[in-house]
Amino acid sequence: MSIANAENVEIDLNESVALVFNEINKDKEQQREIEDRLVEKNIPRGTFAELLVNPDKINTLEKDELVFLLVTVYQVTNDERIRPTHFFSEKDINKTKKYKRAAESTFSYPYTFENTVLGTPDGKEFVTIMTYKEVADIWNNKLLTYNYQTQRLSKKKVTAKGKLTEKADVNIKSVKNITRLMLERKYKADTLLFNILVNGNDNIDYDNGELTIHEGTSVNLIDGMHRVQAILSVLEEEPDYVGFINVAIKHYPLQEAQFMLGQVNTVNRFDKTLIKNYMAESHGAQIAKDLMNIPELRSRISIKTTLDKKLSYLTNFAILSEAIDSIFDPQNTKERYDATEVLKKFFGYLIPAYDQAFNSKTQKEFSKDSWLNHHNTFVGFVVIAKALYDKFGFDYPTNEIVRIIDNINLSKEGSEFNELMTTQGKVNSNQVKKSIRKFFEDKTSEILS
Repeated sequence: MSIANAENVEIDLNESVALVFNEINKDKEQQREIEDRLVEKNIPRGTFAELLVNPDKINTLEKDELVFLLVTVYQVTNDERIRPTHFFSEKDINKTKKYKRAAESTFSYPYTFENTVLGTPDGKEFVTIMTYKEVADIWNNKLLTYNYQTQRLSKKKVTAKGKLTEKADVNIKSVKNITRLMLERKYKADTLLFNILVNGNDNIDYDNGELTIHEGTSVNLIDGMHRVQAILSVLEEEPDYVGFINVAIKHYPLQEAQFMLGQVNTVNRFDKTLIKNYMAESHGAQIAKDLMNIPELRSRISIKTTLDKKLSYLTNFAILSEAIDSIFDPQNTKERYDATEVLKKFFGYLIPAYDQAFNSKTQKEFSKDSWLNHHNTFVGFVVIAKALYDKFGFDYPTNEIVRIIDNINLSKEGSEFNELMTTQGKVNSNQVKKSIRKFFEDKTSEILS
């Protein structure tokens, strides 16, 4: 399998590595030989031993090091399951002939951004200019990190063993193009965006142009992942390359950083549902964010418009937040908190009450006969929650949830709701959701009367 087959490479590679490492665990001589070869390339002794204990750690290796490791293991074991050409191109494999891990950096905390200008009196805005080598140094030493909560959508995959893996969504073609422009001295430097995360552990000082970051402080890359990856590629190809780039440094808590990311979304536009999630301006959006943290909905609400069926999402952020805004219509913070408590109770009971419908292992099979777990049906669930609150208040009886739903025919055969749902794709999606809302309002009112 070639590296171009990217959708399946990671899963196949992880499985093959686990199987081969299991065999190597039984052969001390092979372990020593592989360790000796890695040490010759500046890879610390003991690195391979750690990988044998936890093979999933190969996902943390830089690509060149991963390819070199694979080549080395194959040369020692001759195990066809891990033949490098199954996973990587000949070009990637040939590069390993010159591979050597870079010498350990002298990086240490505290770290100081020099020649920094304070942009605002409140200490939340700074600007500076950094060399490419400085950017590479703080990235390689993990002072600068990629925070999935303040970046573009990540790539998520489920391995054959059911484990969820997550990686930054990087367009390799875009990185190569930026790299080429940089090497040709044609790249017009724009501004990288960092955020010093305000989370209680942040510890910084600013004095006369020097912004100092102390250990334990998180500095997230908010905008510029492709440019940073290009900088790393440039320095790999030309270690003495001298380049400069503007950097804006913010000092925001998570929600402000997310809002800012939505605001600066002008190039390579993000998924519209992700932007709605990050900016979370409406009360409904804030309530939906709170609901995403309850155990029953954690990791089950997609912040991407299109639902990945492999990841067992139940609905997406836009559907849920817009339904809450239109149905509960919270006008102030009190009403927002009231609606949050009502909906936490509702979904906390609903999901386990219909385990066959919402369990990730059975939901696909269940959906063949029923619309109950369809993502747009969540509009109807919000309708039911609001009706229960209106009639009973906060202490509404939870068994009423099941009584109402069981008395609404959501079958995919011969039901009124089926006729409504099969119009999806033929009429405007907002119109479908309005029809779902009216359908549930009529049925719920009838049942509760």
